[in-house]
Amino acid sequence: MPPETRRVFVGTRAIDVEVHRPSGDGPWPGVVLLHELFGLTANVRADAADLASHGYLTWAPDLYTDGAFTKYCIRTFFTPGGLLNRDTPELREVGAILDALKDDPDCNRRLGMIGMCMTGGFVLHMATRDDLAAPIVYHHGQGVTGAGIDRAVGDAIKGPVQGHFATDDKICLPRKVKALETMLGDRLESHWHDGVGHGLRSRFRYTPAGREAWQATLGFLDRQLRAVG
Repeated sequence: MPPETRRVFVGTRAIDVEVHRPSGDGPWPGVVLLHELFGLTANVRADAADLASHGYLTWAPDLYTDGAFTKYCIRTFFTPGGLLNRDTPELREVGAILDALKDDPDCNRRLGMIGMCMTGGFVLHMATRDDLAAPIVYHHGQGVTGAGIDRAVGDAIKGPVQGHFATDDKICLPRKVKALETMLGDRLESHWHDGVGHGLRSRFRYTPAGREAWQATLGFLDRQLRAVG
């Protein structure tokens, strides 16, 4: 079915969220699908629709609502909090979106989140929450030092976290991912994709690596959000 657009208040502003519902009767597990730098593109919408077709109530927020692109990117890439992937207003907005999805009557309160590059660091912070059962990171873009997150955040991550990384990525460098693997250990389920660079769900979505990554994503969501007990 076509998505509906919902206005969600997240503190000092409201964000438009596309809500993609599965067919049939809910409630369903909920997934927040965060876009990358290029915004809420046709590719992101296609992934949201596919998640809904697999039985997930999917929220795809437009983080650039009301023309916020420039301000959002400046705060994410050029402020100390953004550069170091620490507590920022943008991170708190993502937490508010997850809270709102959890409170949606159509959600059964089993939660997943997918972030890509710019929003991947948000997912790692959200993975410290007890109620996020399926955190998934595509390319680890935030945080310019070490593992891209502070040790205190890494220690608080419960796991498992699924990660998808490209061996030829020139933007989200493998050395940072390796540091993240060392920090998280077996709490991080790493998937390295050979022969591709940045953009597994955009530029490389139709390659074997892109398809393999998406199938692994669906499998992880199924294990984490549909398990009984």
